[in-house]
Amino acid sequence: MPSPFPDPTPPFPGWVRREYRLSRPVIREDIAAFLGNEEIYIRETAYGPVNIIHKYGLLELHCVIGEPVTETWFAPGKGAYPADYLDALLSTRFD
Repeated sequence: MPSPFPDPTPPFPGWVRREYRLSRPVIREDIAAFLGNEEIYIRETAYGPVNIIHKYGLLELHCVIGEPVTETWFAPGKGAYPADYLDALLSTRFD
């Protein structure tokens, strides 16, 4: 099965990529909850649309509706805060 995140490209030079398996597939309501007041970008890929949510300059969350995995890019040099923020964000929908 091909990856829903082909050709990983960092949103900013030096950002670090991680993929996270989720407890269930992503649904539209998850994306709306993650979005908050941020803007959403949608990148069309051969696999399908990738929903991209940039969170406060700390991380960027990439989700594909129907997939139980997310691709995340972290800003380096921010310590553990981006990872802690991501854990809290994902736990609001996937715990």
